[in-house]
Amino acid sequence: MKKKVFLAAAVALGTMLMATPVFAGNNGWNRDNRGWWYQFSNGSYARSSWVSVNNSWYFMDASGYMQTGWLNDRSGWYYLDTNNGNMCMGWVNVNGNWHYMNPANGGRMLANGYTPDGYYVDGNGVYRPGVGTAQSGGQDNSQSSGQNSTQLSEAQFEDQVIELVNQERAKQGISPVKKDAGLTSTADVRAAELEVLFSHDRPDGSDCFTAYPRGFGYKGENIAAGQRNPEEVMDSWMHSSGHRANILNPNYDSIGVGYSNLNGRANWVQNFGKKNSGWN
Repeated sequence: MKKKVFLAAAVALGTMLMATPVFAGNNGWNRDNRGWWYQFSNGSYARSSWVSVNNSWYFMDASGYMQTGWLNDRSGWYYLDTNNGNMCMGWVNVNGNWHYMNPANGGRMLANGYTPDGYYVDGNGVYRPGVGTAQSGGQDNSQSSGQNSTQLSEAQFEDQVIELVNQERAKQGISPVKKDAGLTSTADVRAAELEVLFSHDRPDGSDCFTAYPRGFGYKGENIAAGQRNPEEVMDSWMHSSGHRANILNPNYDSIGVGYSNLNGRANWVQNFGKKNSGWN
């Protein structure tokens, strides 16, 4: 049975690029001594952009030719099959190293985190065997050092969400939000409350903002349930206008993120705020 994914939030703008015809060819795929290109029925072709053909994604360079191998399109790293050029999804082996091209993030390479199947990839996106695996909720896998790896994973997840939030804000020229201890505590409380009631209302009937610490003016909350990792929940939020508006709201300067996992269902919370003047 597929996991249910829930979202709730307390105007996305899009752009479209039109390809310009430069050389002639038949509709569909064409090839010359430089490589492959794809021509549309109106005679135009894609360049410096992605194109979807028969449910596979390809990237065309500035001249309109299909690119293969590693690609960084400013949003992140992707890998294009060296034989047919289609964007790879899931695990791929490149020069003896395994990388995870995250389907939940549009095929972008995962780095410095855990894959949905629990394997760690380093900052270069390379799988590191023996480093450890992410733990699922409900299991107690305490190490001899006294640290609980489930709790450690939750803290890493929360920090990764903040990092992804600031990446999205940076794309729009918006100042980053800073992790706030008070909002983090609030988000942790709210994540636990979502296990009882998935709502912006708290289990006692009050609204979510009653959990906020003092000293905040503008306030906003995003919640979600069912997503397996930070990339997946951020992808869900960024494809929902209300959640996206909170993430990109320039009025906020602070954030706290909460994560909990009960019986295999992840619960996610973002609490945003703007500190009132005079508050540290």
